[in-house]
Amino acid sequence: MIKTIFLITTVSLLSACSITKDSEPAVVEDRSSVTQESIITLDESSFESQSIVGASASLSSAERVAVTELKNTGTNFILYFSYDGFDIDESATAQIIKHANFMRDNSSVNLRLEGHADERGTREYNLALGENRALSVKEVLGLYDLSSRVEVISFGEEKPITQSHDEAGWKMNRRVEFIYQ
Repeated sequence: MIKTIFLITTVSLLSACSITKDSEPAVVEDRSSVTQESIITLDESSFESQSIVGASASLSSAERVAVTELKNTGTNFILYFSYDGFDIDESATAQIIKHANFMRDNSSVNLRLEGHADERGTREYNLALGENRALSVKEVLGLYDLSSRVEVISFGEEKPITQSHDEAGWKMNRRVEFIYQ
């Protein structure tokens, strides 16, 4: 029942967010305690140290150095989500803002957000859930006008970090990975 409601909500949400050439992307209202105003307020600090995960060979040496520096700041390149959830909390928002500042400082870098889910649920449901998780992150990045440089892909349950069939393993597999290109 919950899965059916979630799927109907997801389909409605995705259809409401469709973009045509003549329209602006729709911003989905964030129902958590983090508001757009608080996100913008959090962004007032400058992000000086930068780095990249999954950097391809096409990155320049300066970009590779920036990626290494971002890693050294302790910035998370994996955001974890609750069971059946794709909401962005305040700590996740703070991590996303670090990535937004990095991308603004490094305009030649693009980002791929890979959404994942644990093994529970159908394949189709988990693909949709992984996509919704990645789209939630992209929505926050869109507040910084970075949407055109962000690609979203969902692997659902297909690429688990761990093969454990318990809550600890499932928790590790409910994630969005930041892959810079």
